[in-house]
Amino acid sequence: MFDRRQDLKTIRRCKRGEEDAFKEILERYRGPIYNLCYRMTRNAEDARDLGQEVFIKVFSLLDRFDENYAFSSWLFRIATNHCIDHLRRNRLRFLSLDGGVGQDGEEYEIQLPDGGPEPDTVLQRKEALQRLDEVIGQLPPHYRAITLLRHDQQLSYDEIAEVLHLPLGTVKARIHRARNLVQQMLKARAYDI
Repeated sequence: MFDRRQDLKTIRRCKRGEEDAFKEILERYRGPIYNLCYRMTRNAEDARDLGQEVFIKVFSLLDRFDENYAFSSWLFRIATNHCIDHLRRNRLRFLSLDGGVGQDGEEYEIQLPDGGPEPDTVLQRKEALQRLDEVIGQLPPHYRAITLLRHDQQLSYDEIAEVLHLPLGTVKARIHRARNLVQQMLKARAYDI
């Protein structure tokens, strides 16, 4: 997903203090880190703050980065741990993803283009995704993190193992348990997905 060699060149430039290299890292990873933080916290403001904190932390720890590993794995591990710490400190306060209110506090209306699926199909899919997202948001942080790294960031099992410093078997077991938990939680709510 990310170019390991390109990252390594850029990181070496960062270590030499080249400002453009820092900008490149920010441009390359700002979106994925924000998305991870948002999916973990379910709050846009927290995600922006956490994303900034992650990059501040990463840039201050660059001298500790081991070039034998992928920078993206190191970065996602720091971001995941930072989000988990945040959730523990704030005792899992959540905000609905589909609350109908934009970032500026204004209500918004979703416009559907012509030629797409029928409105009832779109609504059913949206409701199913909302229920799934709600359930994922209620998973314990370590299951939520591994689920989001796998399905949101589309990392391989090996990459997740590297990010979280876990054995590959543990990653597979946790993903399996997380999927079972999601299914049980959906059944308990009588949701079908």
